[in-house]
Amino acid sequence: MRRLVFPVWLVAVLALVACDGPQREPNSTGSPPPSSSPAASAPASTSREPSPSVAPSPSSAAIPAGVPATYDEDVPGRELPLEELVPPGDEVTGVDRARTADGDAVVIVFATPGPDPFSQARGFVVWRREAGGDPPWRAVYGLVHGKRDVVLAISVDTTDLTADASADALIREETGGTGACATYRVIDLAFGVPLWKRSVCDTEIQPNPDPIGLYEVARIYGPDDPHCCPSAIRERVLAWNGDRFAVVSTETTAI
Repeated sequence: MRRLVFPVWLVAVLALVACDGPQREPNSTGSPPPSSSPAASAPASTSREPSPSVAPSPSSAAIPAGVPATYDEDVPGRELPLEELVPPGDEVTGVDRARTADGDAVVIVFATPGPDPFSQARGFVVWRREAGGDPPWRAVYGLVHGKRDVVLAISVDTTDLTADASADALIREETGGTGACATYRVIDLAFGVPLWKRSVCDTEIQPNPDPIGLYEVARIYGPDDPHCCPSAIRERVLAWNGDRFAVVSTETTAI
């Protein structure tokens, strides 16, 4: 059994951020799925997995304001001028490169500069390359959180999550609190569309190699458990079945 260590620095530094407060929906500039799962207000949530979006043509996807729609030079992803591919004045805070069935993809994470990490606008944008295309690079999906959304950091992990030999992106948007709360999203990089979203606390989600999909580990609390001491750890594996991410295995261990 794998055991994840929850980030201690979030517990100490971010305790002022309410973990289970109302979730503000970010300024989504991509094509959202027809129905989203509700935000989980507790780690033991039994909310149903959300349905995927229907993949539109990538050219129909909107992108964050200020992001150019295309880049005209046919260069590898490592040679892209990242600062020119995010909103003007924003800083690039992360980048992840991947290979999809339809060409190279680059996910760029950005933030508006400011001294207060609790009030910074943050977002990401997916760029995809079509070798020989005109233009060769297009922005195919993006998302922005405003300053009041209290998103403290965004990280990206690109790998195949749907067993189609094409890379997807697992996006983690940290919202803090003593439960290390976060919203996770899976983006199909080939089509530039979201497939899955879940907001959780006291839970970590990461890629699972075998079977290909998502691995989730959550702290489970009884009604009288203090936050330091959950009653159990629940591990689940979710795999893409062509329609949605479905649970394929679950193991709960008392502690």
